[in-house]
Amino acid sequence: MHRLVSLLLLPWMAGCAGVTLRPHAMDHAVRVEEVGLAFTPDGAGALTLRLDVENPTFWDAEVTGVDFELRLDGRRYAVGTRGVSQPLAADARHTLTVSFPLRSEPVGSDFTPRTWRVEVGGGVALTFGETVRLLPFRAERYLRLPYFRPMVPESD
Repeated sequence: MHRLVSLLLLPWMAGCAGVTLRPHAMDHAVRVEEVGLAFTPDGAGALTLRLDVENPTFWDAEVTGVDFELRLDGRRYAVGTRGVSQPLAADARHTLTVSFPLRSEPVGSDFTPRTWRVEVGGGVALTFGETVRLLPFRAERYLRLPYFRPMVPESD
């Protein structure tokens, strides 16, 4: 009898990998601790994110990627993806720092810095064997960017 019950529960338990008993735990598993955005006068730049990532499940997992969308003053400026490989034990937390290269228009010596509303959102891929769950994140900051001028779209 116990064997029959175990065999009946096995497919149900396998389907639960990556699922937690706490409602909406996956939606709140990533917290943006820091948003760094910097450019040089020649236009080279980088977006750096420090994320506090929690595995809210009872299963060990691996963080396998981070994607992002960057908006400046409400306009979409860049999107990107970074592969990572970071084990994350069941019900554990880890601080993850990722950086994405960016470009802007070069600026001259007469450029005046300004403050921008920086919005970043995206997801952290948490992998449980064959199952992947995307843990969303979103943050907004006001950052003074001394060497940033948005890229001008090329005309045809």
